[in-house]
Amino acid sequence: MRKLILILFLLFLVLYSGCLKDSAISPVEEDTNYSKVFLRYLEAQGDYINSTLMPSVISVSEVKDSLGNDVILDVSSASQFSEGHVPGSLNILSAELFNYLDTASSQKRIIIVSRSGQAASYYAGLLRLAGFNNVYAMQFGMVGWNSAFSSYWGSSYSGKNFTNLKSPRLPYSKLPDINVENASGDIKNNLDSRIKTLLAESFDESTFGEVNSDASVHIFYLYTIYHSVDSTYTDTFIMNVGADGSYILGPDGKLDIPGHPPRAVFYYEPNGAISDLRSTAYLQTIPSDKNVVVYTQYGQSSAFIVAYLRLLGYKAKSLLFGARWREATPIAANFAYDMGN
Repeated sequence: MRKLILILFLLFLVLYSGCLKDSAISPVEEDTNYSKVFLRYLEAQGDYINSTLMPSVISVSEVKDSLGNDVILDVSSASQFSEGHVPGSLNILSAELFNYLDTASSQKRIIIVSRSGQAASYYAGLLRLAGFNNVYAMQFGMVGWNSAFSSYWGSSYSGKNFTNLKSPRLPYSKLPDINVENASGDIKNNLDSRIKTLLAESFDESTFGEVNSDASVHIFYLYTIYHSVDSTYTDTFIMNVGADGSYILGPDGKLDIPGHPPRAVFYYEPNGAISDLRSTAYLQTIPSDKNVVVYTQYGQSSAFIVAYLRLLGYKAKSLLFGARWREATPIAANFAYDMGN
């Protein structure tokens, strides 16, 4: 009997240690790193980034049909807002978004608008992670609203020097290190504080970096990938989040035209059922010691994903305008717009 008990105990130890080894976040580690704390919390609170709600974008047609019923917040600069904005919208600084929503009615949809929709998607992503479930980004921003703003969308690229060879994911690595002011405080308060800090960092969606490789803290430019990234990608990790076709195929779905930059690694887009960005999947194959460049079809989804990764401490940037080597400039609806303040 003792021998049987001993065997069962040893079997339990083997199985238990195996579970810990396979666990992306070991339950026996002390929660001194708030990246782990935030990750556990967000996944327990509905796991927005891996749900069917992501990305929370709304078409310009739906915004137009609902004018007067939604709260429309334009995060463009004052001069850009003056040159044209959705009728009835309010110009607001990104740093003011959290406090505005904290006092706004939860019965109305909050629509975030920017020139191309890239910055709006990033801010909407952060606000969704903060628990504001009525927040959306207007798809393609003012570029999609009226052709008068088409210059805010970058020019296309041919995709030369690209490949359709798959690059493997990297080995699992530790989550980034995040420190908070009050480590023993309420998780939600610490999460909100970090989100407010990230909202205050301006997400510059301008195209100046197309001729200047000095990318901003949130944005990475296709020009930089072509001309400035070391061919060994020592400090840069490029990840495509989407469907198989968006990674392999070139323009118009052609297999004979390479579909992605060299060394880019593919991750399935979040859809509720399958997501490579869960802690139990491949989140920790994203390196925490490199600049992480995320690209999706048009750059709207990648901005949401970058909001999530930056919240967790990754040095993530969204590839501005997404896969422009295979996607055309969005077609504008040519709706009427207001000018001035």
